[in-house]
Amino acid sequence: MTELDAVGGRIRAARQARGMSLRALAEKVGVSASMLSLLENGRSRSSIPTLYAVVEALDLSMDELFSGAQPLPEQSPAPTAGPPAWGGGTAPTGSELLVVRAGNRRRIEMETGVVWEQLGHNEQDGVEFMLVTYPPGASSSDSGRYQRHSGLECAHVMQGELTCKVGFEEVTLGAGDSLTIDSSRPHLFENNGSVDMRAVWLVLRHRDPGPGDLPAR
Repeated sequence: MTELDAVGGRIRAARQARGMSLRALAEKVGVSASMLSLLENGRSRSSIPTLYAVVEALDLSMDELFSGAQPLPEQSPAPTAGPPAWGGGTAPTGSELLVVRAGNRRRIEMETGVVWEQLGHNEQDGVEFMLVTYPPGASSSDSGRYQRHSGLECAHVMQGELTCKVGFEEVTLGAGDSLTIDSSRPHLFENNGSVDMRAVWLVLRHRDPGPGDLPAR
């Protein structure tokens, strides 16, 4: 199963579990039913705004979305059933640690080439912990339009440059720079440099957002 099949299948399963038709979800997200069908069937990649809108419309966590994208992160020591832990899955008995190995991250690639790799997760607190890569020329929106969604985002750039447009402000971050924004403010991220931009990304999500919190298209 490919990454596209897994992510699309997870969206379709969540929609069906909620008794929602393809057309109803498409209208709620703000895309055509045909586009959503392509996404669910693994024949098209999503944009970042659309993916956020789908996640919020279905009240999914990013961990639930990532769950089909790649095998679960390796755990250490030997896996024995235990309490829920960071990153999804379970931790060994008596331990709250879960290790995500460098070569075993679950990943999602967007239609713009942006890649999300899951580093950890705390579903109870709505915390998403990711490594985000923007290739040269990549943007958070293929149309260049700003997006917004509920929550708070914190980013720390490790390599390259990231141009951040938030409301009427614009700033370019370089390696070692960090940014925190209220995600409900219209924002757009771009890599206008010549090398990949890699950043550690923390997203604090608010569950059950209102209609006004959905990403702008």
